[in-house]
Amino acid sequence: MRKIPCSGCSLLCDDIIVRSDGIFIDEVIGACLKGKERFDQVTAKNRIVTPMIRDDSDLKKSSWDEAFKKVTKLLKNSNKPLLYGFSTVSCEAQLKGLELANLLNGFIDSNSTICQGKVLNMAKETGLTLTTISEAINKADLLIVWGANAAESIPRLFNKTLFSRGKFRMTGREIKTLVIIDPVKTASFGVMGVRDIALQINPGEDINLIKVLKEECCNPGSIASEGVAGIDNDDLKRLLLHLTGAENGIIFIGQGLLKTQSKKSVIRELLELVQMINVKQQKGRISVILIGGHYNMLGFDHVALSNYGKNHSLQFSNNQLIDTDDTIVSKIEREDFDCSIIVGTDPISHLPQELSKKLAKKPLILVDNKKSATLRIADVVLPSTITGIESEGLAFRLDHVPIELKKIVNPPSNIFSDEEILNQIIEKFKLK
Repeated sequence: MRKIPCSGCSLLCDDIIVRSDGIFIDEVIGACLKGKERFDQVTAKNRIVTPMIRDDSDLKKSSWDEAFKKVTKLLKNSNKPLLYGFSTVSCEAQLKGLELANLLNGFIDSNSTICQGKVLNMAKETGLTLTTISEAINKADLLIVWGANAAESIPRLFNKTLFSRGKFRMTGREIKTLVIIDPVKTASFGVMGVRDIALQINPGEDINLIKVLKEECCNPGSIASEGVAGIDNDDLKRLLLHLTGAENGIIFIGQGLLKTQSKKSVIRELLELVQMINVKQQKGRISVILIGGHYNMLGFDHVALSNYGKNHSLQFSNNQLIDTDDTIVSKIEREDFDCSIIVGTDPISHLPQELSKKLAKKPLILVDNKKSATLRIADVVLPSTITGIESEGLAFRLDHVPIELKKIVNPPSNIFSDEEILNQIIEKFKLK
């Protein structure tokens, strides 16, 4: 038996115990439902175990040589290739994806661009106070989950941060206050205790709440009696007192806060609120952790930023990075591409229908380990290993801490890692 990190979600729990003979996984101890689902994918019915090429209207099994020849042909005939995904692969594979985009003079983007990348971009202007899960476990006395159903999307987050007994505190849950801000009463509300604050906010009015908190952060007695955004006066006062009095408070920013209000203003206002409180705070600080869905969404931002100076939405021309305001959404909307390479994601299911239809019009190459709606319209399918189980690699946890994923079992015969597949595409494209 050995202890390994789990790539089921962006928490990347590193205390999962696995019993394996190197061929089969016999037992998994400590994993949540998402983690177990990740391990079950090894033998799942929707696992892709052979390359496929579209012949007329049907996908048919092929050899790797035939599949790579088809990929090379599509890319040779492409002037505006689009690369997207890369949030469920290792940092090494992400680096190969960037190298391929540079070689093809293409555009590359990750899932982060429509998720936590929005916060990172705004942080360039406002600043960002980050912290780690270890800090949350050992020092936090205030946890605010804003726009996220953490109990289901990151199942062990509360177990680690809320119910843990910190190294530097004599007590755990007894002194930690949980605040949940969400328009929907999710499963996360079920973990709340007597001292916690449940704020079921009016949909789309988060920015109104943030503005009031900014205006009154040092004067909680002047809040309007009618409250704001569906939250009454008493709960607002309690929230303000906790924000300004916490020794170590953490705001977990979820996709709900970013998705329902796409304008940058809500992100800016929230980050400015955090900075304002920290300037006025005398006994502690407020920090931020971004809750991302895919296990290595942050990895792409780190790899791209460290190698090219930009964290996502990279456009290459003449094998150099050029300035652009485009994102994956704007490129698809304008149909400003003639071929796409999708790695480890399912945009046909995740993107709005009008974008999915436009993406499906052009040749599509899919690199993934499981069947999806995107597979149904792909022209070439290249099966990959499951990173963190069948291949190793680096990933960044949701608190920006790098975690080394391990290989536990061998992959199915003749299946390669995402990094190896992308490297093969690079090498074969150079030879043509």
